[in-house]
Amino acid sequence: MNGNGGGPRVIDGRFELTQRLGGGGMGTVWRARDLALHRDVALKEVRPQAADEDPDAVRTLRARVLREARALARVDHPNVVTIHHIIDGGSDTYPWLVMELVTGGSLQDRLDRGRMTPVEAARLGRDLLAALVAAHAHGIEHRDVKPANVLLRPDGRPVLTDFGIAAVQESTRLTATGSVIGSPDYMAPERVRGLSGGPAADLWSLGMLLYVAVEGRHPLRRNSTLATLAAVLYDEVPKPRYAGPLADIVMSLLVHEPQARPDARTLDRELGRVAGELKDEPDEPDEPDEPDEPEVPVTAESVQDAIPTSFRIAPPGPAEPEPAALDPEWRLPAPTGPRTWQDWVDVMPRIISWVAIVAVVVAGAVIFYDAFSWSW
Repeated sequence: MNGNGGGPRVIDGRFELTQRLGGGGMGTVWRARDLALHRDVALKEVRPQAADEDPDAVRTLRARVLREARALARVDHPNVVTIHHIIDGGSDTYPWLVMELVTGGSLQDRLDRGRMTPVEAARLGRDLLAALVAAHAHGIEHRDVKPANVLLRPDGRPVLTDFGIAAVQESTRLTATGSVIGSPDYMAPERVRGLSGGPAADLWSLGMLLYVAVEGRHPLRRNSTLATLAAVLYDEVPKPRYAGPLADIVMSLLVHEPQARPDARTLDRELGRVAGELKDEPDEPDEPDEPDEPEVPVTAESVQDAIPTSFRIAPPGPAEPEPAALDPEWRLPAPTGPRTWQDWVDVMPRIISWVAIVAVVVAGAVIFYDAFSWSW
């Protein structure tokens, strides 16, 4: 795989190593030139020192790195490092990962220069949370969220990298019994106890990263790995002094019970408010739909009630009494058949009485009129 003679070292006949960017217990990261596509990339040489003479360890590590490549390929997110290619020389060799080159250094480099403000840390945390949510959606846990595994783009945006020890759900465990996978001082208590962890364990690590970002120190780091693990298990995390509005969010993540930590949606909302990217207003419950008003039948009474009092028409009073019935003596007998001479004889006195009365009334009217005319 390597290049020839004393010239530049070329990997796989294509990637020319130009600069060593960093290294650690799991290998070395190089800046390289892709001779085929004429672009700069990052090459991760996976070669842990402890596994050099152990063939089983080599095979185990190779399987882990291949899994990292496949895991990264499944996550398409701007805050997750992009993997371009994998170089695999066989079962007894160490693979190389070809990834995008992120040129802004690591978050650890940034924190070595000083603390972050709460607003800066909240924006950083929100981006890293988005990366974790994208990974969790594919069943991938990072398991080693720490400042050294966060790279920064030139504009300051973070990129989460080094999924080499991520645990893919329902996959075969590749770690040796009793080995520690991850950084002890960023490891969640449940993972220290040997439990699988789950997404909530990554949120603990994110909370610890934010704590260190604003405080400039690690609250549980001790003089040895064993002492640090004991502190993670049993010591309470002191409240940060410089976190300001971020303090409560950080403390809500650094609780020992995973189910007591906020979910990703709540955490994103709270980080967004501290970062000034969301309104700092309490959530308002959705207003229930107003029930439709029942239909009221239109009646005379409802119309009358809708009219202002001053314009209402008074209801009609009691009906006028009917005129009194005529005395039976003055009534004409009801006809029961053809009239006879005897019938007319019987009613004649009554007719004569009526005529007399009418004559008296007319005579009185004439006398009154003559007297009235004479006075004029």
